[in-house]
Amino acid sequence: MQDEEPHDDDRSHDEGAGAAGTVQSLQRGLQVLDIVIQAREPMRLADIARELDMDRASAFRLLQTLERNSLVSKDPVKKQYAVGGRLLQWAAAIVQDVNLVAAARPHLEKLVARTNESGHFGVMSKGRAMLLDYIGSKGMIVVQNRVGVFEPLYCTALGKALLAFQPEASRRSLLAGIEFERHTPQTVTDRASLERTIGAVRAEGVAHDDGEYNAVLYCVASPVLGQDASPIGAIGVSMVRPIALQSPDHIAQVAAEVRTAARAMTVAMAGPDVAQATFGDAAESEPASDPAKRKKKRQEDR
Repeated sequence: MQDEEPHDDDRSHDEGAGAAGTVQSLQRGLQVLDIVIQAREPMRLADIARELDMDRASAFRLLQTLERNSLVSKDPVKKQYAVGGRLLQWAAAIVQDVNLVAAARPHLEKLVARTNESGHFGVMSKGRAMLLDYIGSKGMIVVQNRVGVFEPLYCTALGKALLAFQPEASRRSLLAGIEFERHTPQTVTDRASLERTIGAVRAEGVAHDDGEYNAVLYCVASPVLGQDASPIGAIGVSMVRPIALQSPDHIAQVAAEVRTAARAMTVAMAGPDVAQATFGDAAESEPASDPAKRKKKRQEDR
C-alpha cells in the first residue's frame, strides 16, 4: 500500500529553535537524511516518520526539501525515498580527497623526516589552494597549520605550484580572476610580476613564498601531476622565515627535497614519463634556491 502524502495544512510546530546552539528543523532534516543513507533499501514516508517518532506532515516537508536539493530521490510510483544524486557527488568528491591524502601521506612523512620541517599537501578548490593534510615537524619550533584552510594562489607556495602547472587556458582564466591584496610588504600585487614568477616556477618545478602571505613563514612547494600532466595537488613545507633566511643552504636543500617528493608522488600517480617531462631525471641535480638571489629577482620584477 502506497503512502498518502499529507496536506500542507497538516502542520506541526517543531521547526523553531531547539536545544541551545541548534536549529531544530535542521537537526530533524539531518536525522531524516541519515535514516535514508543508512537504510539498506528505499524507505516509505510512514517508515521514516515512525522511526523518528515524527508526524508524517513534518517528515514529508523535510523530505521535500531534501528532494528539491537532490539529497534524496523519490520513486514517483512506489513513493519511496533513496539517496539523491547530489549526495552521491559529494561522496565521490570526499572519496577522491581521501584517496589523495592516503596517496600523499607516505611522501609527506618522508619529506618531514628528511627536512625536519612541517609538511603539507593541498589541492585546488574554488580558485584557491586548500590544505588537505599536514604533519608537524619534531623540531623545537613547529609551524602549525590547519587542514581545510584556504589560501590565495598568487602569494603562497602551494598556490603558485598549483597555478603554474594548470593548462594554459585554465591558468589564464585563474590569473584574470585574481583580486590582488597586499598581505605583507613582500606580497606581489600585480599580474605581470606574478606571471614572471609563474614562469620561474614552471622552469624550476618549485614555488617559494618568502613571507608573502605570512611575514614570519618561508614556504616551498612543488606540484603533483596527474596523467594529463595537470596538477592534482601540491606538496610542500613551511619554515620559520627569520630562522630559514639565516641558512640559504638549508632552504636549497629543502627545495630539493620538496621537488624530489613531488616527483616521486607524480611517478606514483601518473607514471615516470609525466614526472620526467616536468622534473627531469631523478638523478639530475636539483636547482639551488638562494633567498638573496630570489629577493633581488623579485625586486627587479617590480
